[in-house]
Amino acid sequence: MESGAVYLLWGPESYLINRKIEEIVAQMAAEMGGEPEIMAIDGDETLPTELGPLLEFSPLFAMARVVIIRNPGWLGRAARPAKKTTGYLQVMEDYLRRDNQGQVVILTAAENNTANPVVKMLQKQARIINIKSLAAADLEKWCRRELEQRQVKVGAAAVARMAASGQDMYYLENMFEKMSLLKRDEAWQVADVEEHLDSREEIKVFKLTDALLNRNLKSSLAVFRQLLDQGQPHLLILAMIAQQFVVLGKVKFGIEAGYSSAQLAQLTGQKDFVIRKMREKGANFDSREIRRVFERLLETDTILKSESKDPRIVMETLLVDICSR
Repeated sequence: MESGAVYLLWGPESYLINRKIEEIVAQMAAEMGGEPEIMAIDGDETLPTELGPLLEFSPLFAMARVVIIRNPGWLGRAARPAKKTTGYLQVMEDYLRRDNQGQVVILTAAENNTANPVVKMLQKQARIINIKSLAAADLEKWCRRELEQRQVKVGAAAVARMAASGQDMYYLENMFEKMSLLKRDEAWQVADVEEHLDSREEIKVFKLTDALLNRNLKSSLAVFRQLLDQGQPHLLILAMIAQQFVVLGKVKFGIEAGYSSAQLAQLTGQKDFVIRKMREKGANFDSREIRRVFERLLETDTILKSESKDPRIVMETLLVDICSR
């Protein structure tokens, strides 16, 4: 690995992207003879004028450093002021002109938006790696290996069912953890797994909250309408959305206060995988936007309980507001 490199890792599976980041960090540690300092930068809350100085690196203070900027909005398709995008483009161009020995910068994105001017520049000057989702057979092998490590007995058909569920790998990892806590002498079979598994055809509220945390309006509206078709009450959906944003807010503001992962877990009462997920999703919302989401949740709750407006329109308006920047 070349010290001073800039990586853009893109793909739909955050789990695999994070494993690749760990691989890069480990490789750098081996080559530099010691663990590098890790700096995580919130790309959406860091202005271009702030990002430049943060990227400046001096080996006087650390032998090596890895800077990670996860899913910054300025690499996406969402409309942003041209001046602001130009600012980030200038910062990255200036950075790539310098000798950055001892430091590696890693950017991540869900998609490779080549129309974006920053991405277009990175295509020529950075290392672009497409982190593809696992093929069906490989995902099944991964499921089996993870379950074996947790000493969970699962029938072959049940493993295949989980791999074919369409859920992301963090969801499956969470499910494996739950299964390991439910001590069983007999192996899990398909019927047992179905009780704990949400499939694509059985859309649950968490799918909606995931879409909202990604600020994906199209997916949010589609899942919301499926939930209504399944008979889910509006107030239950609203409560679940609020619950997820409470966790997001605690993690976001805890990070800003300098809390460690262990302290964040204690503060929120959530497991490590939830903290990791919220750290990542937190990059999609700045502090002001999170406060505005809570205001809108309260307004929506009041309208649903006290006014005669169409609850579907009220909820869809809320989803639009959350996903809009």
